[in-house]
Amino acid sequence: MKKQLLIAAVAATMATVSIADVSITGSGKLNYLNTDVSASADGTVAASTSNAFGTDLALTVTGKSGDTSVVFTQEFNDQASVEPSVTGTQQGTVSMQTKAAYMKSNIAGVNVKAGSWISSDTNMSNGTIADGRFSADYTVSGVKVQYEDRNGEELANPSSFTVSGAVQGVSLSHEMFVNEDTDTKVSGSIAGVNIAYRAYDVDTAATTTQDKESIVVDYTTNGITLTYADVDVDGIGTTTSDAFFGTQASPVGDMTGFGVSTAIAGNTIALKSYTINPDNAATSSDDDYTKVVITRPLASGATFEATYTDKDAGNNDTADQETLDLELAVKF
Repeated sequence: MKKQLLIAAVAATMATVSIADVSITGSGKLNYLNTDVSASADGTVAASTSNAFGTDLALTVTGKSGDTSVVFTQEFNDQASVEPSVTGTQQGTVSMQTKAAYMKSNIAGVNVKAGSWISSDTNMSNGTIADGRFSADYTVSGVKVQYEDRNGEELANPSSFTVSGAVQGVSLSHEMFVNEDTDTKVSGSIAGVNIAYRAYDVDTAATTTQDKESIVVDYTTNGITLTYADVDVDGIGTTTSDAFFGTQASPVGDMTGFGVSTAIAGNTIALKSYTINPDNAATSSDDDYTKVVITRPLASGATFEATYTDKDAGNNDTADQETLDLELAVKF
């Protein structure tokens, strides 16, 4: 009898282990950043040079049981946080930060997700961290309906419904917020030209949030990818760019840029030229940027990336700036 009980206990334990699935993934980055700031034309900004090392390490633990999973990501970053807070500004120097802590499952065909996670990066906004998020979506006949909400006052954190799908290879998405703002996205490919358009319509006027739209067009020929990106913000409204233009430490105005990238001798080389208006004010001039990025995978399993950025300031009270960022990164 005791042997039978022991066998049953071992079998139950093995069954539990077989149902549960735990995986660990992670990434690491080591950066050396050299920043050379020139004195501004009006003398309010002094010339300076700085050098800094930065480390960004992240581990993600994912536990699964059937259709249910729990995800937890912890990051150590000794420099300014990569993801800004929901206010759109950088969170500053941190030591340890929870980047994701959520649970998701499927209930009668409805996908549900709740907890903390980072929103997606786009040309209109940097991805942001927020607690108390909730998402539920259901797909029928290729059309997905999603409801999203977040803790906090409804005015500051409005809930929304999103309807999305694809028609003849064109992806469509329309998000409707309870404050009557809307976010519409259309993307597709025409004769090999990829086009992505987005329009965010604000129902009520505000000094910092206005209607804005973005478009990204890219085309690849003979191994060379050409890209055009543009973000237009009405009035003096501002946005926080990411994606093509790179993460901005604070909100900015209109942006336009061209890029070209290709692979040469095992290296990926990208060149970008773009302009950013700091705030879209009537007296504000565009800042001009030139960026060169060289990426190469190493035999060690890591990836080396060198990024040189030259900023030519448009306003007299803003300084020209050159930066060189050398990065060694790995994922596992």
